Amino acid sequence: MVSDTPEGCCSPPEVVQAARASIIAVITDASRIPVMVVAAYRLGLVHPSESRFTILFVCTGNQCRSALAEVITRSLTEGLPVEVSSAGTDVLGSVPSPKRTRKAASKLGYDLGEHRSRPLADADLDSADLVVGFEVPHVATAVIERGADRSKTWLLPQLVRALEGGPAESQRSSGDLIAGARSRLARAAERRSSASPMMGDQIADPMGRSARTHESTARTIDDLCRRLVAGLFRATGAVDEQPRR
Repeated sequence: MVSDTPEGCCSPPEVVQAARASIIAVITDASRIPVMVVAAYRLGLVHPSESRFTILFVCTGNQCRSALAEVITRSLTEGLPVEVSSAGTDVLGSVPSPKRTRKAASKLGYDLGEHRSRPLADADLDSADLVVGFEVPHVATAVIERGADRSKTWLLPQLVRALEGGPAESQRSSGDLIAGARSRLARAAERRSSASPMMGDQIADPMGRSARTHESTARTIDDLCRRLVAGLFRATGAVDEQPRR
Protein backbone atom coordinates (compact mmCIF):
# COMPACT_ATOMS: atom_id res chain seq x y z
CA MET A 1 0.00 0.00 0.00
CA VAL A 2 1.36 3.38 -0.95
CA SER A 3 1.30 6.00 1.78
CA ASP A 4 -0.35 9.33 1.06
CA THR A 5 2.15 11.03 3.37
CA PRO A 6 5.04 12.61 1.46
CA GLU A 7 8.44 11.10 2.16
CA GLY A 8 10.14 12.77 5.12
CA CYS A 9 6.93 14.35 6.41
CA CYS A 10 6.26 14.08 10.13
CA SER A 11 3.20 12.30 11.50
CA PRO A 12 0.94 14.38 13.78
CA PRO A 13 2.52 13.09 17.04
CA GLU A 14 5.94 13.92 15.70
CA VAL A 15 4.74 17.39 14.73
CA VAL A 16 3.59 17.97 18.30
CA GLN A 17 6.89 16.66 19.69
CA ALA A 18 8.85 18.90 17.35
CA ALA A 19 6.74 21.91 18.30
CA ARG A 20 7.17 21.12 21.98
CA ALA A 21 10.95 20.90 21.55
CA SER A 22 10.93 24.24 19.73
CA ILE A 23 8.94 25.86 22.53
CA ILE A 24 11.31 24.52 25.17
CA ALA A 25 14.32 25.69 23.19
CA VAL A 26 13.23 29.32 23.11
CA ILE A 27 11.18 29.70 26.28
CA THR A 28 14.04 31.37 28.15
CA ASP A 29 13.86 34.28 25.70
CA ALA A 30 11.37 36.59 27.43
CA SER A 31 10.60 38.49 24.23
CA ARG A 32 9.25 35.30 22.62
CA ILE A 33 7.41 33.74 25.57
CA PRO A 34 3.97 35.17 24.64
CA VAL A 35 4.25 33.71 21.13
CA MET A 36 5.32 30.34 22.48
CA VAL A 37 2.52 30.24 25.04
CA VAL A 38 -0.04 30.80 22.29
CA ALA A 39 1.58 28.01 20.26
CA ALA A 40 1.50 25.70 23.28
CA TYR A 41 -2.15 26.51 23.92
CA ARG A 42 -3.14 25.83 20.33
CA LEU A 43 -1.21 22.53 20.29
CA GLY A 44 -2.92 21.36 23.44
CA LEU A 45 0.23 21.46 25.56
CA VAL A 46 -1.74 23.60 27.98
CA HIS A 47 -5.35 22.77 28.65
CA PRO A 48 -8.15 25.12 27.63
CA SER A 49 -10.32 26.64 30.31
CA GLU A 50 -14.01 27.47 30.25
CA SER A 51 -13.31 30.83 31.90
CA ARG A 52 -11.42 33.86 30.67
CA PHE A 53 -8.72 35.89 32.37
CA THR A 54 -9.73 39.56 32.34
CA ILE A 55 -7.26 42.44 32.56
CA LEU A 56 -8.22 46.09 32.96
CA PHE A 57 -5.60 48.82 32.50
CA VAL A 58 -6.33 52.18 34.15
CA CYS A 59 -4.70 55.57 33.64
CA THR A 60 -5.98 59.15 33.87
CA GLY A 61 -7.50 59.98 30.49
CA ASN A 62 -7.44 56.52 28.87
CA GLN A 63 -5.74 58.02 25.85
CA CYS A 64 -2.05 57.19 26.22
CA ARG A 65 -0.74 54.75 28.81
CA SER A 66 -3.70 52.45 29.40
CA ALA A 67 -4.62 52.59 25.72
CA LEU A 68 -1.10 51.46 24.79
CA ALA A 69 -1.12 48.69 27.39
CA GLU A 70 -4.49 47.45 26.17
CA VAL A 71 -3.55 47.18 22.51
CA ILE A 72 -0.13 45.68 23.30
CA THR A 73 -1.44 43.07 25.73
CA ARG A 74 -4.35 42.16 23.48
CA SER A 75 -1.90 41.57 20.65
CA LEU A 76 0.40 39.46 22.84
CA THR A 77 -2.47 37.28 24.10
CA GLU A 78 -4.29 36.88 20.79
CA GLY A 79 -5.54 33.32 20.56
CA LEU A 80 -5.65 32.86 24.34
CA PRO A 81 -8.75 33.03 26.59
CA VAL A 82 -7.76 36.50 27.78
CA GLU A 83 -9.93 39.63 27.69
CA VAL A 84 -8.16 43.01 27.80
CA SER A 85 -9.71 46.45 28.25
CA SER A 86 -8.81 49.90 29.54
CA ALA A 87 -10.40 52.93 31.18
CA GLY A 88 -9.55 56.29 32.70
CA THR A 89 -10.14 57.91 36.10
CA ASP A 90 -10.72 61.36 34.59
CA VAL A 91 -12.28 60.94 31.16
CA LEU A 92 -14.19 63.74 29.46
CA GLY A 93 -16.01 62.12 26.58
CA SER A 94 -15.07 59.46 24.07
CA VAL A 95 -11.94 60.72 22.32
CA PRO A 96 -9.12 59.08 20.35
CA SER A 97 -5.53 58.76 21.45
CA PRO A 98 -3.36 61.77 20.53
CA LYS A 99 -1.43 61.65 17.28
CA ARG A 100 1.94 61.27 19.02
CA THR A 101 0.72 58.26 20.97
CA ARG A 102 -0.75 56.67 17.86
CA LYS A 103 2.52 57.24 16.00
CA ALA A 104 4.59 55.81 18.86
CA ALA A 105 2.36 52.72 18.90
CA SER A 106 2.64 52.37 15.14
CA LYS A 107 6.43 52.36 15.32
CA LEU A 108 6.18 49.32 17.58
CA GLY A 109 3.70 47.59 15.29
CA TYR A 110 0.44 48.40 17.12
CA ASP A 111 -2.65 50.22 15.85
CA LEU A 112 -4.47 52.65 18.13
CA GLY A 113 -6.61 54.09 15.36
CA GLU A 114 -9.87 52.62 16.68
CA HIS A 115 -9.30 53.42 20.35
CA ARG A 116 -11.70 55.73 22.14
CA SER A 117 -11.43 56.70 25.79
CA ARG A 118 -13.99 55.55 28.35
CA PRO A 119 -14.46 56.31 32.07
CA LEU A 120 -13.59 53.90 34.84
CA ALA A 121 -17.22 54.10 35.96
CA ASP A 122 -18.19 52.14 32.83
CA ALA A 123 -15.72 49.32 33.53
CA ASP A 124 -16.60 46.07 35.30
CA LEU A 125 -14.08 45.91 38.13
CA ASP A 126 -15.97 43.21 40.06
CA SER A 127 -15.23 40.51 37.52
CA ALA A 128 -11.71 41.63 36.62
CA ASP A 129 -8.94 39.18 37.43
CA LEU A 130 -6.39 41.98 37.30
CA VAL A 131 -6.53 45.78 37.45
CA VAL A 132 -3.33 47.58 36.46
CA GLY A 133 -2.57 51.27 36.95
CA PHE A 134 0.37 53.51 36.12
CA GLU A 135 0.35 55.92 39.06
CA VAL A 136 -0.71 55.53 42.70
CA PRO A 137 -3.92 57.60 42.20
CA HIS A 138 -5.06 55.12 39.53
CA VAL A 139 -4.79 52.22 41.96
CA ALA A 140 -6.34 54.23 44.81
CA THR A 141 -9.31 55.28 42.70
CA ALA A 142 -9.93 51.75 41.49
CA VAL A 143 -9.81 50.30 45.01
CA ILE A 144 -11.35 53.05 47.14
CA GLU A 145 -13.91 54.58 44.80
CA ARG A 146 -14.75 51.70 42.50
CA GLY A 147 -14.34 48.76 44.89
CA ALA A 148 -11.65 46.84 43.03
CA ASP A 149 -10.07 43.94 44.93
CA ARG A 150 -6.82 45.30 46.37
CA SER A 151 -5.04 41.96 45.98
CA LYS A 152 -5.73 42.13 42.24
CA THR A 153 -4.89 45.82 41.75
CA TRP A 154 -1.31 46.82 40.99
CA LEU A 155 1.00 49.33 39.40
CA LEU A 156 2.38 47.79 36.22
CA PRO A 157 6.12 47.82 37.12
CA GLN A 158 5.33 46.71 40.67
CA LEU A 159 3.40 43.66 39.44
CA VAL A 160 6.03 42.68 36.90
CA ARG A 161 8.68 42.85 39.62
CA ALA A 162 6.57 40.72 41.96
CA LEU A 163 5.91 38.07 39.30
CA GLU A 164 9.54 37.89 38.25
CA GLY A 165 10.72 37.77 41.86
CA GLY A 166 8.72 34.68 42.74
CA PRO A 167 10.21 31.22 43.27
CA ALA A 168 10.83 28.97 40.32
CA GLU A 169 7.97 26.58 39.57
CA SER A 170 9.62 23.20 39.95
CA GLN A 171 6.48 21.06 39.82
CA ARG A 172 4.40 20.31 36.79
CA SER A 173 1.03 21.99 36.98
CA SER A 174 -2.27 20.72 35.65
CA GLY A 175 -1.80 22.70 32.48
CA ASP A 176 -4.85 24.96 32.96
CA LEU A 177 -3.71 28.30 31.55
CA ILE A 178 -6.21 30.48 33.43
CA ALA A 179 -5.90 28.67 36.75
CA GLY A 180 -2.13 28.97 36.46
CA ALA A 181 -2.31 32.72 35.87
CA ARG A 182 -4.68 33.23 38.79
CA SER A 183 -2.44 31.16 41.03
CA ARG A 184 0.65 33.18 40.09
CA LEU A 185 -1.22 36.41 40.72
CA ALA A 186 -2.38 35.17 44.14
CA ARG A 187 1.18 34.19 45.08
CA ALA A 188 2.40 37.61 43.97
CA ALA A 189 -0.21 39.21 46.24
CA GLU A 190 1.10 37.15 49.15
CA ARG A 191 4.56 38.60 48.52
CA ARG A 192 3.17 42.11 48.15
CA SER A 193 4.82 43.55 51.27
CA SER A 194 8.20 42.96 49.65
CA ALA A 195 6.97 44.51 46.41
CA SER A 196 5.74 47.81 47.81
CA PRO A 197 5.39 50.60 45.24
CA MET A 198 8.49 52.65 44.55
CA MET A 199 8.74 55.99 42.81
CA GLY A 200 10.10 54.13 39.80
CA ASP A 201 6.91 52.07 39.66
CA GLN A 202 4.98 55.07 38.39
CA ILE A 203 4.92 55.79 34.66
CA ALA A 204 4.35 59.48 33.95
CA ASP A 205 1.64 60.66 31.58
CA PRO A 206 3.19 61.64 28.20
CA MET A 207 0.15 63.72 27.24
CA GLY A 208 1.24 67.13 25.92
CA ARG A 209 4.90 66.19 25.89
CA SER A 210 7.37 65.60 23.05
CA ALA A 211 7.21 62.84 20.46
CA ARG A 212 10.38 61.39 21.99
CA THR A 213 8.63 61.11 25.37
CA HIS A 214 5.66 59.37 23.79
CA GLU A 215 7.98 56.90 22.08
CA SER A 216 9.95 56.25 25.26
CA THR A 217 6.74 55.68 27.21
CA ALA A 218 5.45 53.30 24.55
CA ARG A 219 8.69 51.29 24.60
CA THR A 220 8.59 51.06 28.39
CA ILE A 221 4.98 49.87 28.41
CA ASP A 222 5.66 47.42 25.59
CA ASP A 223 8.54 45.86 27.54
CA LEU A 224 6.54 45.66 30.76
CA CYS A 225 3.49 44.17 29.05
CA ARG A 226 5.62 41.49 27.43
CA ARG A 227 7.07 40.61 30.82
CA LEU A 228 3.61 40.70 32.39
CA VAL A 229 2.23 38.24 29.85
CA ALA A 230 5.29 36.02 30.27
CA GLY A 231 4.90 36.07 34.05
CA LEU A 232 1.19 35.31 34.07
CA PHE A 233 0.80 32.90 31.18
CA ARG A 234 3.91 30.77 31.21
CA ALA A 235 3.24 27.55 29.36
CA THR A 236 2.85 24.72 31.84
CA GLY A 237 4.30 21.25 31.94
CA ALA A 238 7.67 20.84 30.26
CA VAL A 239 7.99 24.55 29.61
CA ASP A 240 7.72 25.34 33.32
CA GLU A 241 10.60 22.97 33.98
CA GLN A 242 13.02 25.22 32.14
CA PRO A 243 15.37 27.22 34.38
CA ARG A 244 14.44 30.81 35.14
CA ARG A 245 16.81 33.43 33.79
